[in-house]
Amino acid sequence: MTTTPTPPPSLEPSPPPPVRRVAVQWSALLIVVIAVAVLGAERLVDAPPLAAVAQKFYTWGVILAAVALLLGMLSVAAVHLRQIVAGAPGWPNSVALLVALLVVLGTGLSHPAGVGNPVVEMLFDALIAPGQATLFALLAFFMAAAAYRYGRVGRPGGAWLLAGVLLVFAVQMPLAQSLLPPALTAWVRWLVDWPVMAALRGVLLGSSLALALIALRFLVAQR
Repeated sequence: MTTTPTPPPSLEPSPPPPVRRVAVQWSALLIVVIAVAVLGAERLVDAPPLAAVAQKFYTWGVILAAVALLLGMLSVAAVHLRQIVAGAPGWPNSVALLVALLVVLGTGLSHPAGVGNPVVEMLFDALIAPGQATLFALLAFFMAAAAYRYGRVGRPGGAWLLAGVLLVFAVQMPLAQSLLPPALTAWVRWLVDWPVMAALRGVLLGSSLALALIALRFLVAQR
């Protein structure tokens, strides 16, 4: 049995991207750089003209966010509508999602108060808020499972991690605060307010810079 040899990969350079695409990418990048520079300077310099320009940028950002939210809602509705038409597995969940979307959207648009409609407030207080509270309550079980899996004493550094978690958790409980020495409670609170918060802000700052770099790479299409 003979096999056909695969041709060697072409060494010819790929064609350059169209000029229009490059112009759009660099225009978007320029807009982002200008917006970041103006908003950053407005936070550092007390200049009323700069504050007025920054306020315009904030207003445009709110408008763009509203349009993006509307487009996202239409995209989600289209995806679930296609699943219902195709009879895909889990299509009843898509029906429930579309019905809830149409009910909340219709009640909000049919009343002059908009989101202040009593029906919308009732839906939020009776359904959305309890659902969010349930999801956040489940985080305690996930954290307990993660602590059991990664905070075991046998792991390298697991004893220190487990001791820190239990100590901070105990200080947050009112019953434990009355039983623990005041000096220990004050020391743990100092740890949470200063070193832990400093590390957390460093992580958030690093994540923000990494996200900005990823966004810039996406804008200039550098893979």
